Amino acid sequence: MTDIYGGKHPRDLPLYSVADAARIVRVSPATLRSWVLGRRYPTREGARLWEALVRIADPRTARLSFTNLVELHVLSLLRGKKVQVNRIRSATRFIRKEMGTEHPLADVDTHTDQVHIYVEFFGQLVNASQAQAALRPIVERYLTRIERDERGLARRLFPSTRDGDELGPRLIVIDPQLRFGRPLIARTNIETSAVAERFQAGESWTELADDFAVNEASIAEAVRFETELRRAA
Repeated sequence: MTDIYGGKHPRDLPLYSVADAARIVRVSPATLRSWVLGRRYPTREGARLWEALVRIADPRTARLSFTNLVELHVLSLLRGKKVQVNRIRSATRFIRKEMGTEHPLADVDTHTDQVHIYVEFFGQLVNASQAQAALRPIVERYLTRIERDERGLARRLFPSTRDGDELGPRLIVIDPQLRFGRPLIARTNIETSAVAERFQAGESWTELADDFAVNEASIAEAVRFETELRRAA
């Protein structure tokens, strides 16, 4: 059988541009670019490098994988809850060393109390940044948007479709093994972009639901999701 992925798993292919990823995880492209490529900043001793927080699939072309997208989904939560960057760096270094993974924010569930980061490690909650008790509810809502395989690796992401702590229904999914990781209506092969284009052309939610054989709530969420993506472009 032909290996169309060149020996790589689909989740590790460079599928997304910085702009694509920024729209999906709902952060500004400038912020996301710093997270994945780093940036230089001036000091009295000369320019210094602010190191990237995520190791992306293809630094040369600045393209990101599905695994990177999951990392950014978690990172957007941590920064949104005002977790300090130095604590994120400390925790990710700890996890990389102890768990042997290049993608700690994707491969290990993280928990935060808005100040510190924790990880599930060997079946018990371990303090990755020398903190105290974790406050989980908001974080767990983010983590439930990541579906994992039997090894604990992310295989599907249900992106947030709302701002703030209300993340929206799990009606949109990104699966790197389907449609090259493009956003789909959950449990289908229907790309959200195809639904939105037909809606913009004048078809109603009812007509689209009948044609695609899904409920109107899924059509409405696909249109909403694509509208937000284009607004962020």
